[in-house]
Amino acid sequence: MIHVLPNILNAGELATVRELIPQVRFADGRITNQASTVKRNLQAPVDDPANARIAEIARNALMRHADVRLFGQPRQMARTTVVRYEPGMTYGWHVDEALFPSTPPMRSDLSCTVFLNPPSEYQGGELTIQLGSQELSYKLQAGDALLYPSTTVHQVAPVTQGIRIAAITWLQSWVADVSRRELLAQIEEARSLADPANARQRVLLESLRTNLFRMWADT
Repeated sequence: MIHVLPNILNAGELATVRELIPQVRFADGRITNQASTVKRNLQAPVDDPANARIAEIARNALMRHADVRLFGQPRQMARTTVVRYEPGMTYGWHVDEALFPSTPPMRSDLSCTVFLNPPSEYQGGELTIQLGSQELSYKLQAGDALLYPSTTVHQVAPVTQGIRIAAITWLQSWVADVSRRELLAQIEEARSLADPANARQRVLLESLRTNLFRMWADT
């Protein structure tokens, strides 16, 4: 359900992104959610050229990552936005929007945060997700990402020192139901563990996964 994706950005991509970040013309993050009383951060405007280049790098990196394809079954991805948190900034408990006003509208099934600077550069700023009665907190290394259902209640804890930089995006999956996506991932794992000498077993597992995907996929 919640997946840590190490090394989404390779060393070269991360170095390029880090060079681009100072060129981003950050603005008040509430411009995209003016009614929010819990959002206090900075984010790149939609027409920012440095953000557009970072978005392209992040999109290519995410779409090539095997775990994104396995767990997300991505149909489309929103444009990545770079966000910045300075001391005192936070994004309190919230749930991400269900639909993005694109043409056609895009449903948010999965949220993704790509961490762009190391945790040693800031204090606080943990991405915390409520899972039942538990609260799970994540503060990953630069270049790593977290993929999680957009239905979850989550927050970015207040940054108390330093600067937190991340890139955020959302995915619409071919399979809307999270439990079905997890079952497809389990079948794929079972297929990878199947006896290579047992061709019938491998074909049956591939058939099961393909036909369930055919049954469940949005078209």
